[in-house]
Amino acid sequence: MISIKEMIRVIIGAMGLASLAQPALADGFFMQTDAGRDTRSFVTTVAKGPWNFGLNLSDYEGGSSAITSVTYAFPLGEVAVLKLGPSIGLLRENGAWGDPEPGVKLSLDRYTATPFGSVYGLIELNSIDAAWFVLAQLTLQQQRLSFELSDGGSDSYRETTIAVQKKLSDGPASLRFGYKLRSEEVFIGFNINTF
Repeated sequence: MISIKEMIRVIIGAMGLASLAQPALADGFFMQTDAGRDTRSFVTTVAKGPWNFGLNLSDYEGGSSAITSVTYAFPLGEVAVLKLGPSIGLLRENGAWGDPEPGVKLSLDRYTATPFGSVYGLIELNSIDAAWFVLAQLTLQQQRLSFELSDGGSDSYRETTIAVQKKLSDGPASLRFGYKLRSEEVFIGFNINTF
């Protein structure tokens, strides 16, 4: 688990690297919802130039969370894209919502086109509830299939997930099916990705 001091050191170091980069990003929209027996999640991101607006809603056994963020993207050359900015969240534990909590969000992602499709990786850190998330995704373009493995957690939740998604025609929508290893839960989902 990453401490606030460690997160601040990572952010300062990343800002130093990001100051060398030239921001030039495409606009896009991503929305995903998954539902299982005991957990449900909804994630959306809207990108306009270097600005990214995000919302993450989760409902899990024992609690819920609602976190929103505004980040600014700094391309790190051909290596990855760093996104950094403020966040605010609400957490529910033991049936009661807490006070709004301000935080800092940092993410690093990389998309690589391949002869067969693409490979995508994402790392996210948020000081709210010491949250973190790591995702790796492999896409087979011709088959319109994606396979992903993710792991994430916070002070109140931890989950490892495997999923497969199938694009619906040539549009941006996909159906998802997966399994949460820690909670031993099957889920289904849907996403729209215009990036």
